[in-house]
Amino acid sequence: MLRFWPLLFVFIASCGYSRMNVEKGSFRAIKPPNIYGNNSYLTKDAVNIISYDANIGKNKTIPLPGIMNLYNSRALPDTLADIHYRLIENTLGFQYHKVLKSKSDLYFGFGGGVQNFPYGSLIFGYNGKFVEIGGATYWGLTLGKASYEGIWDWETGGPLSSSDTQYIRLEDAYILHSYGGLTAYASLHLKKFALSYAASIANPWLVDELPAPIGRSSSDPDISFWFPALLMQDVGISYTHHRIKYRLGINQITGIEFPGQYWGLSVQMAYGW
Repeated sequence: MLRFWPLLFVFIASCGYSRMNVEKGSFRAIKPPNIYGNNSYLTKDAVNIISYDANIGKNKTIPLPGIMNLYNSRALPDTLADIHYRLIENTLGFQYHKVLKSKSDLYFGFGGGVQNFPYGSLIFGYNGKFVEIGGATYWGLTLGKASYEGIWDWETGGPLSSSDTQYIRLEDAYILHSYGGLTAYASLHLKKFALSYAASIANPWLVDELPAPIGRSSSDPDISFWFPALLMQDVGISYTHHRIKYRLGINQITGIEFPGQYWGLSVQMAYGW
C-alpha cells in the first residue's frame, strides 16, 4: 500500500492545465489522396487494384483568416490567430484496394496507400454498366513541418501547484500528427473511356494540441481552434485497356471557411486483376 502513495502524489501534482494562444504560425499541409473510384464496369465479384498517382502543381501559401483563440481566461484573452497553410501540391502516391462486389452492383472495398506518408481507406458505392457513384473515408499519419509562436499559460495542481505564462517560439518543428477526410465520386463510362468527378473534404491537421518546450509541463498545451478543412475537386478523363487505366485530371483546392483557389494537374495509372 505504501508504494501506491508516491504514484498518487505524482498524479495529483501533475493535474492542471496547459494552454496556448497561437499568435502566428505556418503549418505544412499535403493535399488529399487521389481517390477517384473505378471509372469502369467491374465484371468480377472480387477485384484487386493497385495505382500510382502524381499531382503536379505549385507549392502555395494559403492564408487562413478569421481563426480566433477563444480561451477567455485571465491570462489568455480572445485574440486572432494569424496562421496559414503551406500547401504541398507536388506529390507522388501509391494505392492498393480490394473491392468486393455484389450481384446488385453494390460494392465495398478497403485498402490503403502512401502519399508522402501512409493512410488507410474504406470505399463503397454502386458500379453499374455505365454509371458509378461512390464514396470513401480515409485516415493517415504524417510528419508535418510547422513554425509558430504565442503565449503559453500553464498551471500544475496539487501540493506543488504553480502557474506561469511564457511567450514561446518554435521554428521548423517536425510534428507527427494525423489527418483524414471524406471523398465522394461519380463517373460515366462507356466501353474503354470514362469521365469522372471527385470531391474530397480533408482536415490536414487533426490535432487539438501543439508541442511546447520540454521541461515545464507534462503534456502539450491545448489550442482553442480546429484547423480548417480543405476542399479538393477533380475532373478527369480516363482510358482503360487490358486492365490498365490511364487517367488525367484537373483539380482545384480551396477552403471550406476561407477564400482562394489553387489549381493543379493529376495523373493516375492503375492495374486491376
